Amino acid sequence: MASNRLIKESLNNYKNAPLSSWILGLTSGILIAAFLALDLLVPGLAIIIFPFIVVPIIFSASLQHIIFKTRGQLTVRSSVKSFGLYYNPRFFGSFSIVASFFKGLLVFLIFEMTISFIASTIFQTTTPAFAETVDALYQMFNEATFSLEDINNIMTMNGEILLKYSAIVILPSFFLGLLFMLYNMSRSSIVIYYKMQVLKVDRRFAKFVYVDVVRQGRMRMFKDYMILNWPLYVLLAVGFAGGSVGGYLWKHDVIFMLTTGVLGGALFAIFFLPFYFGNQEVLFEQYANKFANSTTNVTNFLLQNLQNNIDLSMEEKKKIEDTFNNTNNPLEDDNENDNKKDPDRS
Repeated sequence: MASNRLIKESLNNYKNAPLSSWILGLTSGILIAAFLALDLLVPGLAIIIFPFIVVPIIFSASLQHIIFKTRGQLTVRSSVKSFGLYYNPRFFGSFSIVASFFKGLLVFLIFEMTISFIASTIFQTTTPAFAETVDALYQMFNEATFSLEDINNIMTMNGEILLKYSAIVILPSFFLGLLFMLYNMSRSSIVIYYKMQVLKVDRRFAKFVYVDVVRQGRMRMFKDYMILNWPLYVLLAVGFAGGSVGGYLWKHDVIFMLTTGVLGGALFAIFFLPFYFGNQEVLFEQYANKFANSTTNVTNFLLQNLQNNIDLSMEEKKKIEDTFNNTNNPLEDDNENDNKKDPDRS
């Protein structure tokens, strides 16, 4: 079966370098958790940290996994260099952060409204204090004579029941939205391996190729992805639940519970990261032929559109086609490049 083959390839990938896999996974995971923990000191900081620090760390670890397979070593210099490469126009956008964020936001809003309707209906029929609080707030808003102090008094007097209601509505909705966002980012990131194979490829071209590959078998790719990476999402769920409970015991505040929940999920996910980066490589190899076919399809499509608008000579066509037929390692040191040009250089 295809699923058994994928799992076998994943395990073989891990067995080839178990120590480096754990070093890479633990290092990147601890760094991610440490940066996310800063949100405990400055609430809301994780919103900035995630796209500008956490995602580049994951990107850097992905490249480091590839580097180790070719060079057999992990260095701080290459880690720093690969972190900076995330902001290179060639690689920037590999995780589809913006699109993934809005998809996650949509999932959050759908579940938030659904759970809110169900929870409010149940609470109003089973918890008199909740119904009284809602009625008092509605009456206050209708009279238009309320003040912030009046609202604060009602919230304070019924804080525990409102906290439970908010937790029931917001926590699962937030987690499902976060999970959907992370899935889309993770699946999109296999384009990194494609970009590493193709020299001078434009990120928009790479995006077109990826979209074409997904279009050919979205459900198949989802199945193959989950076969390899389902433990990651189980760990995220367990960690988020444990972190949220810990946050509730520490401080009765929903926002604080969200922070500790995300931190708990990140800490639990560390134990899967040694396998994750190899799994992503296996997933790309599974679809390498489709990427190659889509490259040809997209190239021909673009050439045809160019031909329809301008008169290209055969030499110009060949030059454009050759752009997508070369490979290189963007992390190769400049000194190594110089040595290749002049092997007698001391």
